[in-house]
Amino acid sequence: MRGDLERANLVLPSIPKEHHNSVARFLESRGMMEDALEVATDPDYRFELAIQLGKLDIAQEIAMLAQSESKWKQLGELAMSTGKLEMAEECLKQANDLSGLLLLYSSLGDAEGITQLASLAKEHGKNNVAFLCLFMLGKLEDCLQLLVESNRIPEAALMARSYLPSKASEIVALWRKDLNKINPKAAESLADPEEYPNLFEDWQIALAVESRVAETRGNYPPAAEYVQHSDRSVASLVESFRNMQVNEEEPLVNGGLDHEVPEQNEDEVQEECKDEIQVVEHDDGHEEAVVVDADSTDGAVLMNSKEVEEEEWGTNDEGNPS
Repeated sequence: MRGDLERANLVLPSIPKEHHNSVARFLESRGMMEDALEVATDPDYRFELAIQLGKLDIAQEIAMLAQSESKWKQLGELAMSTGKLEMAEECLKQANDLSGLLLLYSSLGDAEGITQLASLAKEHGKNNVAFLCLFMLGKLEDCLQLLVESNRIPEAALMARSYLPSKASEIVALWRKDLNKINPKAAESLADPEEYPNLFEDWQIALAVESRVAETRGNYPPAAEYVQHSDRSVASLVESFRNMQVNEEEPLVNGGLDHEVPEQNEDEVQEECKDEIQVVEHDDGHEEAVVVDADSTDGAVLMNSKEVEEEEWGTNDEGNPS
């Protein structure tokens, strides 16, 4: 035990088995974890050592013999964190860890697994997990039915208003009937969208959106395609549908964003400048640039600022005011 492992292995068979766990703990204290695992006989202790060493196969064998949900759950979480997903699924099933299975299946985009989990969750009375499974699968009608069966009728009405407006009147009728047992006046105050559509904003648009997206609710793209869908707009379907209608109704008019102004190249600009600016030679021999009115039909010449000033004030030949 003082470093002579060969001699220790020779002595070990002579030690009674009831003392093997003590020897294993001594080996563990010396950092000899693998040797401790071989010597230990207590299943719980061996399971802990196997988990610490990452020997999941040994831990799985021990868990199968012990049939302990806590061991299965601990092993399942470790298997998931190390990427052993098949083992993780088996362990989470053995542990009845429905939340862990939901995390696993949703991460993998496993629609079949989520479908099975929804049924399993309903059998175990885990309505929260069952609802999430059905919602991710796009089975909104089943979500409403689950809420009604769970006596969550107000929540069902709100969900129908948001996702299944065609079912809203049906759920409101159930809500009125249930609420009438407690508060008849409050039950009468509940508005039915079919009776008072003016009280529900964009009601007709919501009905149109529901019928349009109903066909796509059963499409389950694989999780590997997440990057292709991550940049999709976060705008609501009602808002997108409303904007689409506005774009279809408004025709393109002049002056809009699509109205293009032809660009002129540098040669054309210089040519126009030449046409507008001309050089005039005076009798005394000096030259002066003047601007020609390009829009004028009679070729009128605009005087420069000096000429305008002289004409306005009136000057004599010597430059003095007259």
